[in-house]
Amino acid sequence: MIHILPEHIANRIAAGEVVQRPASVVKELLENAIDAGASKISLIVEDAGRTLIQVVDNGCGMSAGEARIAFERHATSKISCAEDLECIETFGFRGEALAAIAAVAEVSLKTRRAENEMGTQLTIRGGKFLEETPTFCPVGATFEVRNLFFNVPARRKFLKSDASEFKHIVSEFTRIGLCRCNLEMRLIHNGQEIYYLPPAKLKQRIIKLLGKEMNKELVDFEVNSSIIKISGYIGKPEDARKSAGNQFFFINGRFFRSAYFQRSVLDAYEHLILDKGRGFPSWCIFMEINPQEIDVNIHPAKTEVKIENDQMVFQILQAAVREALGKNALGPSIDFDMEGIPLIPPLKRGFFVPPPKIDFDPFFNPFDEERFNRQGTLEEEEHLYHAEFLEQPIQPPIIQFKERYLLTPVKSGLSVIHIQRAYQRIRYDHYLDLIVNNGQANQLTLYPQEHSLHPSAVILLEEVRDELLQMGFDIQSQGNEAVTVFGLPVEQSTEYDDVKEMLEAFVAQLSERTAELREEGARCVALALSIAECRNVHAAFDSSNATQFVANLFASSQPSVSPQGKPCMHIISTHEFAKWLP
Repeated sequence: MIHILPEHIANRIAAGEVVQRPASVVKELLENAIDAGASKISLIVEDAGRTLIQVVDNGCGMSAGEARIAFERHATSKISCAEDLECIETFGFRGEALAAIAAVAEVSLKTRRAENEMGTQLTIRGGKFLEETPTFCPVGATFEVRNLFFNVPARRKFLKSDASEFKHIVSEFTRIGLCRCNLEMRLIHNGQEIYYLPPAKLKQRIIKLLGKEMNKELVDFEVNSSIIKISGYIGKPEDARKSAGNQFFFINGRFFRSAYFQRSVLDAYEHLILDKGRGFPSWCIFMEINPQEIDVNIHPAKTEVKIENDQMVFQILQAAVREALGKNALGPSIDFDMEGIPLIPPLKRGFFVPPPKIDFDPFFNPFDEERFNRQGTLEEEEHLYHAEFLEQPIQPPIIQFKERYLLTPVKSGLSVIHIQRAYQRIRYDHYLDLIVNNGQANQLTLYPQEHSLHPSAVILLEEVRDELLQMGFDIQSQGNEAVTVFGLPVEQSTEYDDVKEMLEAFVAQLSERTAELREEGARCVALALSIAECRNVHAAFDSSNATQFVANLFASSQPSVSPQGKPCMHIISTHEFAKWLP
């Protein structure tokens, strides 16, 4: 039978759309504070939002009656009629956030308007009002959200590690901080101040939130048209990164995602980024358009928008970025320096070039099947080659091809080794053995090197510090945005010229495996995989290095496959060569 759901069940279902993780609560409360006209906002979290999320603002506040109504579904002060939906200039407007949050947490609100001497305190648990009392409090509002998902254990169970959840919180804080440079904002995590953002210009705010290295990357641009105004900063091509973490779009002060407009900007960088492994330039782009020409109500989390003239905006944006890159001479330079180039002598007249000699085997019989029927598997061939490779007094020659492969003859033909996958297999086995067996890598002690990193990266490195020590990484946190490196594994110190680049690459890989870090059996594998995958090998091997590399591969647990299960090698048999060149 069809029936109406009780209010508390309906709110819990709505919470599934609005509140996906602690960062969802942070987003809604920060946006409400901005809509309330706050000039100062403090965000305080504990245990990455599992235990506490507190937002304190000095906005307009609410009366006792308004505070009670605010937790009802579809309660809002932003719209009053259907026509208002066509011209939305605020963040929140649907009136579901507070009801959804209160349905899955323990919520306390203290609020006061300037014209009232006393404020109001409300306490709600699991969607049920427990208490409403007058209280003394400053003008504005203080929301406390405790024990998120206490009554939805399945949702709480699937939260990721504290480092991962805090990374999402920082992302929401960053987006608000970038689009509201006039606000004073704070972020405190477990009693430690992560960010303090005084009112500042956009460039200073970007540097404060995204790192000091952004100062040398940024190029400003601006374009005005009858359709749209676009302004902001873009990064230089040579400073492009391996991931799209520093790419931000805002429209009318609202962050949004758009693969369509991302393509527009990336096309403007075409042929300018020489390192294809770093194909993601940074940008912080602001668009201003008539609110009636966009629809911000097409996604539950309000992170997508629909623009009426999106094709025209695409072209304007691309042209603006190209113009900025051209004006600042950010294209690749062409070097015409001929010094040191060897001279190629001209061919002497009358010089005779002999034709190539044809060599063939007159006794070759392509129908002699017995000759080519090999018994055994790839693993047997690996074993034979391994024994042959290690036991021969004169090692077989090894040739590097296209920086991606090593070629070396074996008894049955030619072995082709995929360098990147072989490297990952060797490194994975090495570090997994150290972690599982409580080993200690050979460590190269360095002069202390301090590096600035994203706060979430610092927290993640601190979370796995014991395992890092076993692998030979002596890294200590120095606060919310810095670590000091005292030592590295010997093999890593010789492979990386830039220690910070190595740390960022490792954290990027590890952050994709935060769920595995919480599982006893999968933690060691996640760490070993992350350090094995954080480097793309483009090294030139000499004969001794190549010999040792191949020997290390065949000494690993599974030389035929990478840790991800992809083939590390392929043996082209003499039979195949005979078919190609009979």
